[in-house]
Amino acid sequence: MATLHLLVTAAWAPELERFRELLGAEPRSDVLLEPMGIGLVDAGIGLTRCIMTRRPTHVLALGTAGASPRSGLAIGDVIVGQSVRLVDTAVVEGRAALPYGADATFDPAMVDAVFSAGARPCAIANTLGITTDDALATKLAVLATVEHLEAYAVARACHSLGVPCTVVLGIANEVGAKGRDQWRANHVQASARAAEMAFRSLSALGL
Repeated sequence: MATLHLLVTAAWAPELERFRELLGAEPRSDVLLEPMGIGLVDAGIGLTRCIMTRRPTHVLALGTAGASPRSGLAIGDVIVGQSVRLVDTAVVEGRAALPYGADATFDPAMVDAVFSAGARPCAIANTLGITTDDALATKLAVLATVEHLEAYAVARACHSLGVPCTVVLGIANEVGAKGRDQWRANHVQASARAAEMAFRSLSALGL
């Protein structure tokens, strides 16, 4: 059996389809595609289980994200996660406190490889839910460039098991009141763009 060098994951299976198509044209036995689960908890459980079972040397997570107001990002852009912060709006508003660290980083070599393929390195806010209020979106924008629901789970699961990782995300919407409608209209194309850029970065990753 070939050594599994790369686990490519996403919150749900449709976000892996374009990468699967590209891999079909250039087959590799050392790459596994596996969804991890939607949201912080299921993603953390699913990814940890998969890493412990399959023992990849690297993890690359794909998906879509919302761009923070005035981030300079447009729908269709692709970002690579440089850092991620777990965000609780009650904490941001000074009404609660987290009893543990809420920041994590991604593997610099992987970030550089995806950057060389054309992605923009960004800080990610991992919110517990989708931000649907414009005023809240503006308040959270000072913390990170994009919003995503699973990036912190990816970073923590991989760090805890000693596996280098990053996330590559296509921008499908602007965070706020219009975000969910924009996501529905754009998520297929945005996730495909992320997959294509991630696939182009494989040679730079040395995988």
